[in-house]
Amino acid sequence: MRKDIYVVAGAIIREKKVYCARRGNSGLTAFKFEFPGGKNEKGESDQAALKRELFEELNIVVEVHELITNIIDQHGETYLHIATYRCSLIKGEPQIKEHTEDKWASKDELLTLDFSKADAPTLELIIERYL
Repeated sequence: MRKDIYVVAGAIIREKKVYCARRGNSGLTAFKFEFPGGKNEKGESDQAALKRELFEELNIVVEVHELITNIIDQHGETYLHIATYRCSLIKGEPQIKEHTEDKWASKDELLTLDFSKADAPTLELIIERYL
């Protein structure tokens, strides 16, 4: 039976670098780098969900800007819908709690990190537009 999961992610960009973090051993994309975020709660806008998730996961406050891309990553009968937004760091420095590693990556560094294949279009747009 098909299962659709909707999540938001933040590409936090600062000084020609983008923040990314490596997942732990849980979820559909275990041990892959990602742009952090999480699931929307019922009735919550993407922007509100992203602000809340980044505060809960990384103890930071961000401003959410434009939508970069929407992708669908299929894993068997599970469809992961990921809306990635450009963000600016307003307060704090990321402190990982759920991730195993994090990095402010330059354009060249981004291309060496192990992201899921589904993130390729998002990576291309970030590099092209912001780095």
